[in-house]
Amino acid sequence: TVLESYLLARYAFKGIAPQKIVEEKEYSIFHSFRYLITNSWHYYYIFKLIIDGNYIDTKDFEKKYYSYINNRDKNADLKFDKLFQEKRKDLINNHFEFWNKLDKPYPFFEEIKNISKNFNILIVSTKNEEAILKHCKDYGLNIKEENIMGKNKLNDYGSKKAFLEYYINANKIEDSLFIDDSISTIKICSNLNMWQSMMCSHNIRFISLLFAILLFK
Repeated sequence: TVLESYLLARYAFKGIAPQKIVEEKEYSIFHSFRYLITNSWHYYYIFKLIIDGNYIDTKDFEKKYYSYINNRDKNADLKFDKLFQEKRKDLINNHFEFWNKLDKPYPFFEEIKNISKNFNILIVSTKNEEAILKHCKDYGLNIKEENIMGKNKLNDYGSKKAFLEYYINANKIEDSLFIDDSISTIKICSNLNMWQSMMCSHNIRFISLLFAILLFK
């Protein structure tokens, strides 16, 4: 969820332990720009802009954010991402109760559980598989481990888009629903020619809700 991502990003950028009190103003800004994120290293540039404060409004924030992404400092953002992922693993392994309370299912999660009775579910996320599986079990979503594509598995494909293109074609999926919480991912997928053709032949609908899920029969 956004809160977990904020606390991990704050730790990776500023060295503040996740258990420390949330800085409400900072978190509010972070929350408002969460839709820009498609990979965890992107949080480095969200925090950089928040801390520097060198933006005028939302449009200016987005413009400077994408400028950072297109001219990324790999040494800095990969170091940040390493800290981000290591701390998430530490919280899961050593502070599970604290970590678990950070993620609360949205109301639509119950609808997903009901839909899963008639559809196959594939979860695609930049989180690690272990974290995703733990939450699914905790909140009563019955899903096979092999139907969870987390950060480690996605590395072989490079992006959610590339993986989903492969998966849908390989499994000859004719009707599916794609759900993602990132407007960037939604735009990337919906604007590409391959997705436009799939929308015609596979009836794929793109909506932004929580995290990447592919529902199919």
